[in-house]
Amino acid sequence: MRFSVAALATSLLSAVLAQQAYPTVPIESTVWTAGDSVKIQWKSNAPTVALAVDLFKGDPTHQTLVTNLGSPAAGATSLAVVLPATLAADWYSIRIGDSYSHYFEIKGKGGVAPTGTMPVPPAATTVAAPGNSTTHTATAPTVTKSAAAAAVTGAPNSANYLSAAPMAMAAVAIVAAALAL
Repeated sequence: MRFSVAALATSLLSAVLAQQAYPTVPIESTVWTAGDSVKIQWKSNAPTVALAVDLFKGDPTHQTLVTNLGSPAAGATSLAVVLPATLAADWYSIRIGDSYSHYFEIKGKGGVAPTGTMPVPPAATTVAAPGNSTTHTATAPTVTKSAAAAAVTGAPNSANYLSAAPMAMAAVAIVAAALAL
C-alpha cells in the first residue's frame, strides 16, 4: 500500500515539475522600452508542452496581468514580441507557464524611466515537516486581471488558470501520509 501511494505521489510530482519553465531573459538588469521588439527566453524541462507568456506588473504579492504576449509552439524556448507602445514606465515581470522572471524595467514612451525602486519579493516562509530535516521555502504571488487583459481568460496558464503549486503540495501530502502509515 505504501509503495502504491508513494508511486502515485511521485508520478504526480514528476508531472508537475516536468512542466516548469526557467526564464533566462529578461533578468534583473534588463531595460526595455515600450514599443520595442524584444526576445523573451527560457529553459524548459518539458519540450512537448506549449506555455503561455504573459506580462505582469505590480506589487510582488499582488501582481496584475497586463497582457498576454503570446503562446509559442510546444518545445519553444524563446518568443520574439513587440511590446505595446502604450506601456507605462514601470517594473514588470514575465510569466512563462507558471514561472515568473525577475522584475525588470520597461521605459515608457519617449524613454521615460519608472519612478521608485524595483519591487522586492516578500520574505519567504520556511516550513519544516514534523520528523523531517528537510525544509521547503515558498512564496506565492496573488494574481489579478486588469480590464485590458480580460480577453485572455480561459487560455491555458492565464491568470485564472490553476498553477502547479496545489498539485505539488497534494503530492507531498500524499507521500507524507504514506510514509506515516
